Amino acid sequence: AGGASAGVAPSGAEPAGDALSTLDSLADVGSAAADTFETALAPLRDVQIIARLDGEAVGVYFEEGRRVTAGTRLAQLDDRERRATLEVRKAEVARAESAWQRARRLYEQKVIAEEQYIAARSDWQIAEAQRERADIEWERCAVRTPIAGVIELRRVQMGQMVKQGDLLFRIGDPDTLRAELLLPESRLGTVRAGQRVRIIPAAGSPPRMASVTRVNPLVDSASGTFRVVIDIDNRSGELHGGVSARVVFDPVTASPR
Repeated sequence: AGGASAGVAPSGAEPAGDALSTLDSLADVGSAAADTFETALAPLRDVQIIARLDGEAVGVYFEEGRRVTAGTRLAQLDDRERRATLEVRKAEVARAESAWQRARRLYEQKVIAEEQYIAARSDWQIAEAQRERADIEWERCAVRTPIAGVIELRRVQMGQMVKQGDLLFRIGDPDTLRAELLLPESRLGTVRAGQRVRIIPAAGSPPRMASVTRVNPLVDSASGTFRVVIDIDNRSGELHGGVSARVVFDPVTASPR
Protein backbone atom coordinates (compact mmCIF):
# COMPACT_ATOMS: atom_id res chain seq x y z
CA ALA A 1 0.00 0.00 0.00
CA GLY A 2 1.51 3.60 -0.52
CA GLY A 3 0.27 7.06 -1.35
CA ALA A 4 -0.74 8.12 -4.83
CA SER A 5 -0.33 11.63 -6.16
CA ALA A 6 0.57 13.54 -9.29
CA GLY A 7 2.99 16.34 -10.08
CA VAL A 8 2.34 19.39 -12.24
CA ALA A 9 4.55 21.94 -13.92
CA PRO A 10 6.56 24.23 -11.60
CA SER A 11 4.65 27.25 -10.39
CA GLY A 12 7.56 29.22 -8.95
CA ALA A 13 5.21 30.82 -6.43
CA GLU A 14 6.21 31.51 -2.81
CA PRO A 15 3.75 32.07 0.08
CA ALA A 16 3.39 35.55 1.43
CA GLY A 17 3.12 37.17 4.86
CA ASP A 18 3.61 35.10 8.01
CA ALA A 19 4.05 31.90 5.99
CA LEU A 20 7.05 33.42 4.17
CA SER A 21 8.79 34.29 7.43
CA THR A 22 8.22 30.72 8.63
CA LEU A 23 9.71 29.29 5.46
CA ASP A 24 12.69 31.64 5.61
CA SER A 25 13.48 30.15 9.02
CA LEU A 26 13.55 26.67 7.47
CA ALA A 27 15.73 27.47 4.46
CA ASP A 28 17.25 30.47 2.73
CA VAL A 29 15.29 31.14 -0.43
CA GLY A 30 18.06 33.20 -2.03
CA SER A 31 17.73 35.55 -4.93
CA ALA A 32 16.70 32.90 -7.49
CA ALA A 33 13.17 31.48 -7.61
CA ALA A 34 12.62 28.02 -6.11
CA ASP A 35 10.98 25.21 -8.07
CA THR A 36 7.62 24.23 -6.60
CA PHE A 37 5.56 21.13 -7.40
CA GLU A 38 2.08 20.21 -6.25
CA THR A 39 1.40 16.80 -4.69
CA ALA A 40 -0.52 15.14 -1.86
CA LEU A 41 0.62 13.56 1.37
CA ALA A 42 -0.62 10.00 1.79
CA PRO A 43 0.17 7.34 4.39
CA LEU A 44 3.01 5.08 3.27
CA ARG A 45 0.96 2.11 4.43
CA ASP A 46 -2.75 2.24 3.66
CA VAL A 47 -4.86 -0.92 3.53
CA GLN A 48 -8.45 -1.72 2.71
CA ILE A 49 -10.06 -4.38 4.89
CA ILE A 50 -12.72 -6.35 3.06
CA ALA A 51 -15.18 -8.99 4.21
CA ARG A 52 -13.83 -12.46 3.52
CA LEU A 53 -17.14 -14.13 4.32
CA ASP A 54 -20.87 -13.47 4.05
CA GLY A 55 -22.53 -12.77 7.38
CA GLU A 56 -24.23 -10.42 9.80
CA ALA A 57 -22.11 -7.88 11.67
CA VAL A 58 -22.84 -8.63 15.33
CA GLY A 59 -20.14 -6.31 16.68
CA VAL A 60 -18.53 -3.07 15.45
CA TYR A 61 -16.02 -1.79 17.97
CA PHE A 62 -14.32 1.34 16.60
CA GLU A 63 -15.24 4.61 14.94
CA GLU A 64 -13.32 6.56 12.31
CA GLY A 65 -10.33 8.48 13.64
CA ARG A 66 -9.36 5.89 16.27
CA ARG A 67 -5.77 4.66 16.38
CA VAL A 68 -5.48 0.87 16.58
CA THR A 69 -2.64 -1.63 16.87
CA ALA A 70 -1.95 -4.48 14.45
CA GLY A 71 -4.24 -7.44 15.06
CA THR A 72 -6.97 -5.40 16.74
CA ARG A 73 -10.46 -6.84 16.17
CA LEU A 74 -12.45 -4.08 14.50
CA ALA A 75 -15.72 -5.95 13.97
CA GLN A 76 -17.26 -9.40 14.40
CA LEU A 77 -19.44 -11.39 12.02
CA ASP A 78 -21.88 -13.98 13.33
CA ASP A 79 -19.73 -17.08 13.85
CA ARG A 80 -22.19 -19.56 15.38
CA GLU A 81 -22.61 -21.76 12.32
CA ARG A 82 -18.91 -21.81 11.52
CA ARG A 83 -18.00 -22.51 15.13
CA ALA A 84 -20.36 -25.51 15.11
CA THR A 85 -18.82 -26.74 11.86
CA LEU A 86 -15.37 -26.45 13.43
CA GLU A 87 -16.44 -28.60 16.39
CA VAL A 88 -17.73 -31.27 14.01
CA ARG A 89 -14.44 -31.24 12.11
CA LYS A 90 -12.48 -31.62 15.34
CA ALA A 91 -14.53 -34.69 16.27
CA GLU A 92 -13.94 -36.17 12.82
CA VAL A 93 -10.20 -35.65 13.20
CA ALA A 94 -10.20 -37.42 16.58
CA ARG A 95 -12.13 -40.38 15.14
CA ALA A 96 -9.94 -40.62 12.01
CA GLU A 97 -6.74 -40.36 14.03
CA SER A 98 -7.87 -43.14 16.33
CA ALA A 99 -8.66 -45.36 13.33
CA TRP A 100 -5.30 -44.60 11.77
CA GLN A 101 -3.40 -45.44 14.95
CA ARG A 102 -5.29 -48.72 15.20
CA ALA A 103 -4.57 -49.50 11.55
CA ARG A 104 -0.89 -48.78 12.05
CA ARG A 105 -0.66 -51.23 14.93
CA LEU A 106 -2.45 -53.90 12.91
CA TYR A 107 -0.23 -53.25 9.91
CA GLU A 108 2.90 -53.59 12.05
CA GLN A 109 1.50 -56.92 13.30
CA LYS A 110 0.88 -57.90 9.65
CA VAL A 111 -2.83 -58.34 10.35
CA ILE A 112 -4.00 -55.93 7.61
CA ALA A 113 -2.67 -55.09 4.17
CA GLU A 114 -0.62 -51.98 3.43
CA GLU A 115 -3.47 -50.56 1.35
CA GLN A 116 -5.77 -50.56 4.40
CA TYR A 117 -3.14 -48.81 6.49
CA ILE A 118 -2.58 -46.19 3.78
CA ALA A 119 -6.35 -45.65 3.42
CA ALA A 120 -6.71 -45.07 7.17
CA ARG A 121 -3.85 -42.59 7.13
CA SER A 122 -5.38 -40.74 4.16
CA ASP A 123 -8.74 -40.51 5.95
CA TRP A 124 -6.98 -38.87 8.91
CA GLN A 125 -5.10 -36.42 6.66
CA ILE A 126 -8.31 -35.43 4.88
CA ALA A 127 -10.12 -34.92 8.20
CA GLU A 128 -7.22 -32.79 9.46
CA ALA A 129 -7.30 -30.62 6.33
CA GLN A 130 -11.06 -30.13 6.67
CA ARG A 131 -10.61 -29.14 10.32
CA GLU A 132 -7.94 -26.61 9.36
CA ARG A 133 -10.19 -25.13 6.70
CA ALA A 134 -13.09 -24.86 9.15
CA ASP A 135 -10.76 -23.14 11.62
CA ILE A 136 -9.75 -20.57 9.00
CA GLU A 137 -13.40 -19.91 8.14
CA TRP A 138 -14.23 -19.38 11.80
CA GLU A 139 -11.27 -17.04 12.38
CA ARG A 140 -12.33 -14.91 9.41
CA CYS A 141 -15.51 -13.99 11.27
CA ALA A 142 -13.30 -11.72 13.38
CA VAL A 143 -12.41 -8.65 11.26
CA ARG A 144 -8.89 -7.60 12.26
CA THR A 145 -6.46 -4.97 11.04
CA PRO A 146 -3.14 -6.28 9.68
CA ILE A 147 -1.33 -3.00 10.45
CA ALA A 148 -1.23 -0.39 13.17
CA GLY A 149 -2.70 2.96 12.20
CA VAL A 150 -5.75 5.19 12.19
CA ILE A 151 -9.20 4.16 10.98
CA GLU A 152 -9.72 6.40 7.96
CA LEU A 153 -13.01 4.87 6.83
CA ARG A 154 -15.67 2.64 8.35
CA ARG A 155 -18.31 1.21 6.03
CA VAL A 156 -19.95 -1.42 8.24
CA GLN A 157 -22.78 -0.93 10.72
CA MET A 158 -24.04 -3.09 13.58
CA GLY A 159 -26.58 -5.61 12.26
CA GLN A 160 -25.58 -5.10 8.63
CA MET A 161 -25.52 -8.12 6.31
CA VAL A 162 -22.19 -8.01 4.51
CA LYS A 163 -21.11 -9.94 1.44
CA GLN A 164 -17.71 -11.39 0.72
CA GLY A 165 -15.65 -8.66 -0.92
CA ASP A 166 -17.48 -5.73 0.72
CA LEU A 167 -15.22 -2.91 1.92
CA LEU A 168 -15.49 -2.70 5.72
CA PHE A 169 -12.63 -0.44 6.86
CA ARG A 170 -9.63 1.45 5.55
CA ILE A 171 -6.61 1.82 7.82
CA GLY A 172 -3.73 4.23 7.24
CA ASP A 173 -0.48 4.48 9.16
CA PRO A 174 0.18 8.23 9.53
CA ASP A 175 3.62 7.79 11.12
CA THR A 176 5.22 7.92 7.66
CA LEU A 177 3.68 10.00 4.89
CA ARG A 178 4.71 9.82 1.25
CA ALA A 179 4.78 12.52 -1.40
CA GLU A 180 5.18 11.38 -5.00
CA LEU A 181 6.12 13.77 -7.79
CA LEU A 182 6.26 13.48 -11.55
CA LEU A 183 8.98 15.89 -12.62
CA PRO A 184 9.75 16.99 -16.20
CA GLU A 185 12.69 15.21 -17.80
CA SER A 186 14.55 18.53 -17.94
CA ARG A 187 15.06 18.12 -14.17
CA LEU A 188 16.62 14.66 -14.53
CA GLY A 189 20.07 14.76 -12.93
CA THR A 190 19.27 17.80 -10.77
CA VAL A 191 17.31 15.82 -8.17
CA ARG A 192 19.02 13.17 -6.09
CA ALA A 193 18.24 10.89 -3.16
CA GLY A 194 18.96 12.63 0.14
CA GLN A 195 18.37 16.09 -1.28
CA ARG A 196 16.63 18.42 1.16
CA VAL A 197 13.26 19.89 0.21
CA ARG A 198 10.56 21.92 1.90
CA ILE A 199 7.06 20.50 2.40
CA ILE A 200 4.36 23.18 2.55
CA PRO A 201 0.94 21.69 3.46
CA ALA A 202 -2.06 23.51 2.06
CA ALA A 203 -3.60 23.73 5.54
CA GLY A 204 -3.46 22.34 9.03
CA SER A 205 0.24 22.29 9.84
CA PRO A 206 3.36 24.42 9.39
CA PRO A 207 5.98 23.88 6.66
CA ARG A 208 8.84 21.50 7.39
CA MET A 209 12.01 20.09 5.86
CA ALA A 210 12.30 16.58 4.39
CA SER A 211 14.63 14.61 2.12
CA VAL A 212 14.17 12.87 -1.22
CA THR A 213 13.90 9.13 -0.61
CA ARG A 214 14.16 7.75 -4.12
CA VAL A 215 14.53 8.97 -7.71
CA ASN A 216 13.42 6.72 -10.56
CA PRO A 217 15.55 7.80 -13.54
CA LEU A 218 13.25 6.07 -16.05
CA VAL A 219 11.46 8.73 -18.10
CA ASP A 220 7.91 7.97 -19.23
CA SER A 221 7.91 8.50 -22.99
CA ALA A 222 4.24 9.51 -23.08
CA SER A 223 4.37 12.22 -20.41
CA GLY A 224 8.06 13.10 -20.47
CA THR A 225 8.29 12.82 -16.69
CA PHE A 226 10.17 10.77 -14.10
CA ARG A 227 9.12 9.78 -10.58
CA VAL A 228 10.48 11.19 -7.31
CA VAL A 229 9.47 9.81 -3.91
CA ILE A 230 9.74 11.65 -0.59
CA ASP A 231 8.97 9.84 2.67
CA ILE A 232 8.27 12.06 5.67
CA ASP A 233 8.68 11.05 9.30
CA ASN A 234 5.37 12.02 10.88
CA ARG A 235 5.54 10.27 14.24
CA SER A 236 4.89 13.65 15.84
CA GLY A 237 1.48 13.68 14.14
CA GLU A 238 1.90 17.26 12.93
CA LEU A 239 0.98 16.47 9.32
CA HIS A 240 -2.31 15.03 8.11
CA GLY A 241 -2.58 12.29 5.51
CA GLY A 242 -4.54 13.13 2.38
CA VAL A 243 -3.87 16.88 2.40
CA SER A 244 -2.40 18.60 -0.64
CA ALA A 245 1.02 20.15 -0.31
CA ARG A 246 3.77 21.88 -2.25
CA VAL A 247 7.29 20.49 -2.46
CA VAL A 248 9.92 23.19 -2.89
CA PHE A 249 13.37 22.50 -4.35
CA ASP A 250 15.54 25.49 -3.46
CA PRO A 251 18.31 26.45 -5.90
CA VAL A 252 20.90 26.23 -3.13
CA THR A 253 20.10 22.52 -2.63
CA ALA A 254 19.34 21.44 -6.20
CA SER A 255 22.90 21.00 -7.47
CA PRO A 256 23.42 18.85 -10.61
CA ARG A 257 25.54 15.73 -10.49
